[in-house]
Amino acid sequence: MSTRKDYVRNRGRLIAAAREVFAERGLDATLDDIARHAGVGTGTAYRHFPNKQAVAAVVLADATAQIAADARTALDIADPWAALVTFFELTAARQAADRGLYETLTGHGDAAEQARIWPEIITAVTALFDRARRAGVIRADAEPQDIAAVFALLAPAFEMSRRIAPDLWRRYLALVLDGLRATDRPPLPVPPPPLADLDLVLKAGKGRG
Repeated sequence: MSTRKDYVRNRGRLIAAAREVFAERGLDATLDDIARHAGVGTGTAYRHFPNKQAVAAVVLADATAQIAADARTALDIADPWAALVTFFELTAARQAADRGLYETLTGHGDAAEQARIWPEIITAVTALFDRARRAGVIRADAEPQDIAAVFALLAPAFEMSRRIAPDLWRRYLALVLDGLRATDRPPLPVPPPPLADLDLVLKAGKGRG
């Protein structure tokens, strides 16, 4: 019984530590880093998780699922534009506070996890986009999968917020959202990437180094 309790306790400590380490340092953190933060031996960490990707999948599963839940909850807001803005603000706030979550969403994480995450999020967001389009408050050529690139483009703002001012990202999100509003603008020059290619597009956009 004691051994089982130790196992459960150590696993819990590792997951809690991983949540803090990934949020602060992103996916460059190692399983050894997590073990040190949890106050357990490296061997103990590897008995619970074969690598950092395994513990990241556990830690970030709830966080990514919450994004889809945020989109569904935003539908309760009567104003279609306010609902869409609320979703963007909630999701961006999560990413600004959690570097590991941001990196997972923008192609730095495990490929299989990346392929699983975005379809669920896009499905939930589609209802928000469809309602906003019917209300005429969002430009007609904006598509739900555009949100992936929007969040990827906010990367510098998230980093500035971590280093300079916690809420600085909100300024640049507001500027980006102005581009989604339905106004007298010419059509977008190219179509959005197909949903099936979204993970490849995000990985290509990670940049060098």
